[in-house]
Amino acid sequence: MRAYFKNMIQAYRGTCDGLVYYFNPRLNRIICRPYTVPRATGQNLRFAAIAKNLKALKPSDGFKADLGVYANLHNGLARNYDHRLQNWYNAFTRMMWNLARENPDTIDLATISRAYIELHDLPCRSVMRAVDAGLLPSVTGYELLNQEM
Repeated sequence: MRAYFKNMIQAYRGTCDGLVYYFNPRLNRIICRPYTVPRATGQNLRFAAIAKNLKALKPSDGFKADLGVYANLHNGLARNYDHRLQNWYNAFTRMMWNLARENPDTIDLATISRAYIELHDLPCRSVMRAVDAGLLPSVTGYELLNQEM
């Protein structure tokens, strides 16, 4: 469902009458969806703890910019049409979950820290190293995306 407004407010967002409204800059649309309260399960709590910890890593602005460029390059390929990255954070979380999937015994996303990443020289420190390690799919020009986390 698309939401239309007479005055075309670019940043209208929030909840009203059981609906959630938000602006998607990549689609250049205001999107409306029903508000649903997720059930509290152990998996939801674990996912919330991981999301809070990944946010606490606080990547550098250059790294965020590289991830944004990577997302644009990734979305430009026809083979990735069904697996689009909406923003830098989508690319970041995909990279980190792939890192945990490849190293399930040594990496726990709920407790990982920047110090641990730097101490063990993990490939998630830059987009170029992540692509070389297979954490992200290869795109043309990824070699230039070498800003450190």
